[in-house]
Amino acid sequence: MGTQRAYKVEAAGEKYYAVCDSAVGYQSRIEVMTIVGSAGSVVKAVVTKHGETPIFFERLYTQKLFERFEGLSVREPIYLGGASGYSGDLDNRETDNYIDAITGSTLSSHAVAESVNKSTAYVASQFFNTHWDNPYDRFQFTVKDLAMMMIYLIALAAAYLKKLVRFRLWLLLASFAVMGFYVKRFIAVSNLFSLITLQIPRLTDLGWYVLIIGALGFIVLLGKNMYCAWICPFGAVQEALNKVSGFKSWGISPQTIKRMKLVAPTLLWLAVMLGTFLGDYGTLDYQPFSALFLFKAVWVMWLMLPVFIFISLFISRFYCQFFCPVGFLLTLLNRWRNKGVRACQQIRVQMGNHWKSSKG
Repeated sequence: MGTQRAYKVEAAGEKYYAVCDSAVGYQSRIEVMTIVGSAGSVVKAVVTKHGETPIFFERLYTQKLFERFEGLSVREPIYLGGASGYSGDLDNRETDNYIDAITGSTLSSHAVAESVNKSTAYVASQFFNTHWDNPYDRFQFTVKDLAMMMIYLIALAAAYLKKLVRFRLWLLLASFAVMGFYVKRFIAVSNLFSLITLQIPRLTDLGWYVLIIGALGFIVLLGKNMYCAWICPFGAVQEALNKVSGFKSWGISPQTIKRMKLVAPTLLWLAVMLGTFLGDYGTLDYQPFSALFLFKAVWVMWLMLPVFIFISLFISRFYCQFFCPVGFLLTLLNRWRNKGVRACQQIRVQMGNHWKSSKG
């Protein structure tokens, strides 16, 4: 059937159409097989492949997201309720052909719904003589996207306007509130891993591009890791608490600092190796961001979160300095970029001098 992975099946005197399609979720591409009956309604939606963080994806099963598709029509789109700002959002449409997203796992819910819609749109056009525009293909620009852009523009201004340093505490608190609790978006290792493995969402997810491409753009164009310095909500809350508390900073010897700087790359290496061995890169999601801002995390992060917060009262950005894999990777990229620029400048100078000497 066509160029998609689609099958026509007859069982117990009934015809069924099964189509596989996929969409990018939080950190991976989620593939779903959608089975449609001869009456034109969804019989079943089954995930055939995914690499999402288990603790988040398990919610889709426990809260019966997939059962909600059963009985919905292929003759119109299946919208996603409770997904404001995402393509395919139910908004104020008057229809019963929708499911509600799972709170706290909206990105994964959206990817599943998008995958199912791709399949039902195909079945509707091929076998039920029905064509409709897929709402998951529509570009979205929301207030949350605008708020995120404003935070990034403030960070850009801070790179050039040194006077903004005097307002640093307030700007950090703004980032903490906007990025952490309003937009609820922050860079995790899983985001960078999805970029490396080309598990990239479509432009309909504008927020992803602002978040990731914006942070990398600062490094490439400015040679500065502005995300960690001005945007990261977890870094912001640590620094703000340290400044407001007024506690005397704990002294750490240079030798201890040097050793502790090895913790972040070591943990990252172990997470990648374990994920490769298990075939599940949910091992990369060991940062405390989800516990603080989404109120969901593995139990170890619930134990470590108060420890990181407490120590940050005495050591500014304690987690950022010694444990954060995102900070380690962005700083490493920034260092490589600046070394590359300096090397190119030296080559250009040497070539210029050589050209002048040859002319003389």
